[in-house]
Formats: sequence, structure tokens, C-alpha cells
Amino acid sequence: MTHEVERKFAVDEMFALPAFDRVRGVASVAEPDERHLDAVYYDTDDLRLARNSLTLRRREGGADEGWHLKIPTADGARDEIGRPLGEPSQIPPELLDLVAVRLRGAALRPVASITTVRRTRRLRDAAGHDLVEVADDQVNARTMGERTIVSRWREVELEALVPAGVDVLPAASKALHRAGARPAPSPSKLRRALAVELGAPDVQPGPARLAASDTAAQVVHAYLAEHTAALLDRDPAVRVNAPEAVHDMRVAARRLRSTVQTFRPLFDAERAAEIEAGLREIGEVLGRPRDAEVQLARFTGELAGQPVELLLGPVAARVQESLLGERLRSREEALAYLRGERYLGFIEALLAFVADVGQTERARRPAGTVLPKLVAKADRKLTRRVARARRAPAGSERDLAYHGARKAAKRLRYASELMVPVHGRDAAALATAAKRIQNELGEHQDCVVAQTRLRAFAVAANLAGESSFTYGLLAGDERARAAATRAAFDATWARASRPRLRRWLRG
Repeated sequence: MTHEVERKFAVDEMFALPAFDRVRGVASVAEPDERHLDAVYYDTDDLRLARNSLTLRRREGGADEGWHLKIPTADGARDEIGRPLGEPSQIPPELLDLVAVRLRGAALRPVASITTVRRTRRLRDAAGHDLVEVADDQVNARTMGERTIVSRWREVELEALVPAGVDVLPAASKALHRAGARPAPSPSKLRRALAVELGAPDVQPGPARLAASDTAAQVVHAYLAEHTAALLDRDPAVRVNAPEAVHDMRVAARRLRSTVQTFRPLFDAERAAEIEAGLREIGEVLGRPRDAEVQLARFTGELAGQPVELLLGPVAARVQESLLGERLRSREEALAYLRGERYLGFIEALLAFVADVGQTERARRPAGTVLPKLVAKADRKLTRRVARARRAPAGSERDLAYHGARKAAKRLRYASELMVPVHGRDAAALATAAKRIQNELGEHQDCVVAQTRLRAFAVAANLAGESSFTYGLLAGDERARAAATRAAFDATWARASRPRLRRWLRG
């Protein structure tokens, strides 16, 4: 996998490249190199990959010939995943897996053939290191299918080869502009070759601006669309085990589920129940490997901070063996779920649900009159749950009550985030307060879970004839940390209870 940061420019046949050695940060330009590249691009009949800014091709020629899958990233660049050339008709199964959530059973076929004569120059720094590749491309394209479109054009592409090259891209782009180049009319060769209206992506984003006079459905749709897109975008990252991918996808599912719960009166009850159940399932499946990963990091850090004389027995080995094995097993279970028809069928249902948010008469009323009441209801639920937790006797009953309060804080946080486009800083302030509560009670819950896990380790160690001293020591630390967290939460709750945070909820 490579992270591809590039800029594309349209130029005519008479265009002359500027003197790049005069560009700031560039000391020299390498001798030009010429390559002949032949690529076949694959997509569905309705161009699902292209509509969602993904590109799958098989390319012969050049140093990186083979199969390439390009996936857009949050920073506006793309990740490119390559596989060996193989046979033209055999798309690598690992690449098919990465686009499964977009295909959802649809078949792939060749949709375009593109031949490129590429002349490249490399821009180098004073030490002779390559920073940016300048590709001057003569492109011949032909679509494949019911109709054939033949086209030809010339374009120039700048690609950063190393992180330092990203800093050179603005100046190099400016040099091209001054020489007469213009931004490319399409972000990829395939899109330009297809020369058709691609249609909407899987998730249509909400409007850039929202107001209290917009309908409740429009405001809720914008939030659901944002986090449905995030869920779909993180799916391939989970499959390749990218850092934080499981966490990010799980959070997207949580946000969506919480929104359906809080704003339930806006939706058809049966459809909302189906969506909520599916999102809960995704959260549970992804939660198991994530929880094992978090607990492993927590205990590893705590053990590293203990004096050696307090580490009695193979404590680190037992923790590693148990939690690492659990993480690997649960990850395989999660991948099996993501590859199943149940998950892909649910994604279809989720997309239809998000596209049709205005399911009730109430959803079609102004957001300013409908939504604050539902957010206020979530706020009152948090207040009740905190009061219940503070009254509960010490032990498991209190721990469960604080865990329930944490869930309510999370729901209030997400509901307030949804309202930021309408109520601005007022909604953002309540979201920040709810997030602080969520984080502190989340730490408390982590302490509770850690104590349960450590008790299980201690029992297993005793049964194996090992010392359980260290597990007891760590459990005591977790117990003290939980008490300190509750004390800190009391101060946080006092600040979060101030009426001025909620004025906007009363209209």
C-alpha cells in the first residue's frame, strides 16, 4: 500500500513544461524517462466504484505494473494497494474483498482501456533525493461495453514521492499554472474516459448550510449521511488492519445507532428498529477485537510501570497470551461477518433508510421546533441516570448505574453534535460537556472491566500453581483509580449541570 498525493493538470499539445529547477525546494531535475502503460479498468454496469471515487485497474508496463486499487482518503489523497499482474480475467480476491461493501454482490467487468505514453522527470533536493515525479502523459482511451467512446488528451501529473515532496507540490503547481496548465477537468483518467454522468455516490451528503427553518429530516439526514459515509469508508481499512480502523468504524456505527434512538419519532418504527438492530450487531462484532486490543495496551502499560520485584510469576506472558489470542480470534470473526451476506444486505437497508429520512409527518416540520425537544429528552435521561448512579450502593449496582449514565452522555453528545449546524456554539458547548462526562465515566467503566479481567487472571494463575500477587496489586490500583474517577466526575457534573448550557433547548 502506498499513500498517493498528486495534482493533475490539463495541457494542450503545444504546452512546454516550465523550468522546475527554479521551483523553491528543487535543486535539480533528473533526465527524462519514457514508459508505455496499458491499463484496463474494471467496474460494475452502474459504475459503483467510480461513483464512490474508487478505481480498480490492471496495468502492464512501468515499474509498478500489476493490479491497482485506489481508495480515497480523508486528506483528499488516495491509498493505492497493488498486487502482482496475474491473469487479466482473475481479479485478486484480496482486492475484491476491499470493495465488497461497494459492490454488494454486483459483478465487475472491463469498462475502459487506457494507453498512456508517459514521460517522467524527477525533481530532487540539494542532496540528490527524489521529491516529486512530473509525469507528462499522452493518453488514448476507449470505453468498453454497449457503446464505445474514443478519446485522446494530454495531461501533466505531479506526485509526491516522499513526505518532503508534499511541501514542494504548491510551488511546482504554481509553475505549471504560470506556464499555461489548468486543473484537470476530472480527478482520474477513467472518469474523463467514461465521459458520462456517473450518478450519485452511495451516500448523498447533506447541504453545506442548515438552519432552524429547514426540516428536521434535512438536519438529521446530514448527520446520518456523514457517519454512514464514514462507516463505509472505514470498511476496507478494517479488512487490511489499518491502525484505529476498527475503532473508527465502531464509532460511526455507534453515532448512527444513537441518532436513530434519540430521534426515533422521525422514523417509521419498524424500519428504525431494523436499522438499530443491525448497527448494534456491527458494534458488538467490532467491539470484541477492539476491547481486547484496548485491554492489552492498558495492562501492558501498567505492568511496564511496576517495579520488577512486584512482578511475581509469568504475569506479562499470561496477559499477552490471553488478550492477544482473544484479539486475533475476534478479528477473524469480525472479518467473517463483514464478508457475509447478512452484513452486505444490512448496508443496502441502511443506505435506503438514510436516503429516506423524512418518513413521518413530524420529520417534515421545521428543525427548530422539533429537534430541541428530542435533545432535551436525552438530556433529562442523562440527569436521571446520574442521580440513580450517585444513589446506588457501592458495588456492581453502582458500577452498572454509572455505565448506564455513560451511555446516556454519549447519546446526548451525538444529539448535540447533530444540532451544531442549526444552533452553532450553544449546541457545541453542550456536546463538549457531554463528551467530558462520557470520557470520565468511560474511564470508570474501563477500571471496572479491568478489575473483572484481573480477577479471572488471578484465578487462572492460582489453578496453574502460579502467584496471583501481581494481579491483586493491579486490581487494587484499578479500584483506587475508579474511586478517583468518580470524585473527578462529581466536579465535572457540577459544571455540566449549569442551566446556561441548555437555554437553546428551551427555545
